[in-house]
Amino acid sequence: MNFLQRRLLFDRDDYRLLASMADNAESRQFAPELHPRGILELSEPQALRILRYTGKLIDVLDSSQEAVDRRLGALQALRDELMEGLNVPMTYNTARAVLQIAKELLRCGEDPLRRLRLAHDLRSALLGNPLFIRKVLRRYRLIEMPEDWIPVTFDQHVHDANTKGRKSPSHLLLDAWIKGIVKIQVVYYNFVPPEAAEELLRAAAILKIDVRIGVEFRSVFRGRFVELIWAPRGFSGAADYLKFLRRPKTEEFTQKCMKAADFRRRMVLQLLEDFNRRGRLTLNHDYQVELDPIPERAFLASIRYGQPSLEHIGALLLQELRSELNRELKHAKKKREREIRTHLEAANEDLLLVKYLDLAQWELPPDKQKEMPEINRWSPEELCNELHKVASGFRMTLNLSHLQLEDVIEILYDCRGDITTLEIFNLKDSISAPRIDDGVINQLRHALNAGNVVQLKNLIRQAINRLKVANPPDRDHRLDKLNRILHDLPAFFSFYTRAPLSVSLGSDSTGRPSPRGSHGMGFVVIDSLGNNVRRQFRLGRLPEQFRLPIYSEVYRTLSYLPRRLRGAWGQIRSRFGFGHTVKVDFVCPDPAREVGIPEADGNLASLGRFFLPGQGMMLLRPAESAGELWHYFNSNFKIVLKILAGFLAAFLTFRVTASWWVLVYFGAVIWLGVTAIRNIIQSVAAGGGFRNSRLRKWNDFISWQRVADSLFYTGLSVPLLELVVKQMILQNGLGLTAEKNPLLVFSGIALANGFYISGHNLLRAFPKSAVWGNWLRAPLSIPLALFYHSLFHGLLLAIGVPGVESILQQWATILSKLASDTIGGIIEATADRSRNLAARYSDFRTKIRELFILTSEVELLVPDKTLQDLLRNKQSVARISGLKRTDLLTRFSVNALDCLYIRMRQPQAAAALKEVMAHLSDEERLLFVKTQEVLLREKAISKLFLNNLVGPNFSKALAFYLHGHADYLKEIARFTPGEHTSSDWYSRLKNVFENPN
Repeated sequence: MNFLQRRLLFDRDDYRLLASMADNAESRQFAPELHPRGILELSEPQALRILRYTGKLIDVLDSSQEAVDRRLGALQALRDELMEGLNVPMTYNTARAVLQIAKELLRCGEDPLRRLRLAHDLRSALLGNPLFIRKVLRRYRLIEMPEDWIPVTFDQHVHDANTKGRKSPSHLLLDAWIKGIVKIQVVYYNFVPPEAAEELLRAAAILKIDVRIGVEFRSVFRGRFVELIWAPRGFSGAADYLKFLRRPKTEEFTQKCMKAADFRRRMVLQLLEDFNRRGRLTLNHDYQVELDPIPERAFLASIRYGQPSLEHIGALLLQELRSELNRELKHAKKKREREIRTHLEAANEDLLLVKYLDLAQWELPPDKQKEMPEINRWSPEELCNELHKVASGFRMTLNLSHLQLEDVIEILYDCRGDITTLEIFNLKDSISAPRIDDGVINQLRHALNAGNVVQLKNLIRQAINRLKVANPPDRDHRLDKLNRILHDLPAFFSFYTRAPLSVSLGSDSTGRPSPRGSHGMGFVVIDSLGNNVRRQFRLGRLPEQFRLPIYSEVYRTLSYLPRRLRGAWGQIRSRFGFGHTVKVDFVCPDPAREVGIPEADGNLASLGRFFLPGQGMMLLRPAESAGELWHYFNSNFKIVLKILAGFLAAFLTFRVTASWWVLVYFGAVIWLGVTAIRNIIQSVAAGGGFRNSRLRKWNDFISWQRVADSLFYTGLSVPLLELVVKQMILQNGLGLTAEKNPLLVFSGIALANGFYISGHNLLRAFPKSAVWGNWLRAPLSIPLALFYHSLFHGLLLAIGVPGVESILQQWATILSKLASDTIGGIIEATADRSRNLAARYSDFRTKIRELFILTSEVELLVPDKTLQDLLRNKQSVARISGLKRTDLLTRFSVNALDCLYIRMRQPQAAAALKEVMAHLSDEERLLFVKTQEVLLREKAISKLFLNNLVGPNFSKALAFYLHGHADYLKEIARFTPGEHTSSDWYSRLKNVFENPN
């Protein structure tokens, strides 16, 4: 960029963020107990912390316990930053957008312009503007999800890096959370690695995702492999599942599974060997390259994590082919250069696997089946019987790949109800080779569940007729089998009388983008989304979402949870039906009610294609359009331009319409001044006023970006209200003036202003509550405008100003504006105050909950005494014997530092703390006050900062602590139950800490 672009585009903080990213990002560690809205804010910007945590999660493949703990710690910190550290209207969708931008920024390479754009996008997304968040979601092909986390989203067949995927369990679930998936099943081959199960279940608990673990087995049926997914159930949590894996019977069965895994590994290596011998030669001929044979050792070294798979071969082949083509590209002639670039664009893992590997060796058992492990030689029935010995209850899913109706009938009958689920749809299979029997197999399921004898007989007869036409080698045996089933329908029905046969739908996603499987993981029932998203689906505005030929049965439920309302007003609200909190949820009893229908009639869709970040040439221009250019414009310049545009619109209008010199030259100043003062007052009032904390100035509560937006839109309203509505319509068109018809004039201006405000609120994608709240300003401002009119009229008469009638007419719009801003300021200040209070309640509840967990651990150290008595007698938690031998004192200090920062720096913290204390018992308030007194340990806490409590940039945080903890402790001392705080309380207590003996 040239000098002018550098000064006008991007912000100084964008450059700082990029410079800080390279500053020892991997080794930076923060105390896990630190709150995202606590003292950590003084150490690093939130955007940088999010990037650090995300970098520790993505593309990191290490199965050691230390690496797992590091990933899970980063995942917990990341969720806290985004779900507790953001105070924006669309919290969940903002978090998804922020994470997606952060991932791209970490992967975008060394392109300086692309990095600057992404850094600016990340900081902009953290502001939570709904219009920008929806734009980001569309860019990354993500569907906007309901903010209450209730959509019907799922994927019952995905893979992580332990099988054929490319993501660690934590990374996989993070991406599922970004997609919006609520329920997911992760499938492993032959056995479950305990470390993977632990990471997966702990990550699911952090992200609140309902996760299930499945184990895929290959069983022999009529001379070919069929795949079944086993998912044991009945566990109370992650610890219970891990305990199940360590049971003797499970471990004994796992040993057999390990042999099957080794057999699978040998099959993969055999395919690699076959490629080196035959497929490689064909590939070299097709692409005109000299690709060397891939050594087995090099292939295994490229995996690094999990079991070898076909996908690993495809990934390595693609890597080697691209490397060879890029090497040749440097010296190629023009004709060959075009050919090479075409090959580079078209090459993908799936294409290489299908074209150059003999996949028949993979899909069919070897001729000598005795060479296979015992577990692979079992039929589906025998496999289910063996699994009953390991776990009494389980779900068994039959994968329908390469299976037809007659195969499924036989397997279901043979397994006698042990097959609980049919994988009725597999996204990867449907894209590569559509399964034509899925619809008729789903009819078989409905017939079995409903006890429909006629339909079941027709389906079995259909299977018999198909066998007669196909005439396979084992035709007679299969016909005898189906006829026997036809004569044993009562037994067939009995298998699914108590537990109906269910379905699952999976993407078989591996996290590897490819043309055939580029839709990624996850499905959503469209009916469970918001009205706006459903309308976009209906109008076909989401082409990146693949609609499935499936109709899911779903219905909405409303739960009325009683609230405890006190006082007379509470009783009145209860009488009129306002004594309940309504909880909305969606229930999906059958995710595949109909299968094989036209896609336009289905209500199930994929959760979006893979987003492939820009590759190839580096960006040459900061922006591709005027809209992008404005977005990446320097924020300070944008503020100035918005205010200037609003001022010019107002000034030119008053210059044309006004005749009194005061309005001609100062009308725009007065108009914008009213809005500016209103914004400042409402921001300060909503933040806690001038007395919230002496450590925070009044202007810290003000968002100048928000003030600039308000001045811009209010300036544009002047031509509408002053010129069009007041002068052209009311005065010239209807003959109405403020002096003779004040009610009609002020009503007309107020209603026009209400429509204008609501209109630009809708254009800016404000929540509906904010739109209706701003519309409410119109009718409420009318009587106030009449009052201002009377007051102004009396004032002009009192000071003897001539031409009062003409002046009142010219000032009508300003008086209406003043009334509207007065009402608007009250409404918006109340809404902002409520939002700030809700955030502070959440902050203090989180810290107090952590505090009570710590005090419970202290209680275990002193079993013969109560903590309350110790605190009353010793006057300090730090003087309890045995506490210094643990890390509890440090954790108490971290908790107190966060509470100190929240109280002294966050909006409405004083009111929130007072309210929270009022709801605690005397014992709980005593615990809170006494544990906060650890802040008096100035030397010990200063040492914590020096030891990287908040990282190397600790100077501001340390200075804040040293300067503010005394006022904080004096304030919370008044919450001590049953005690009177003397004037020398702080000095006396500090002396106790400095001289404990």
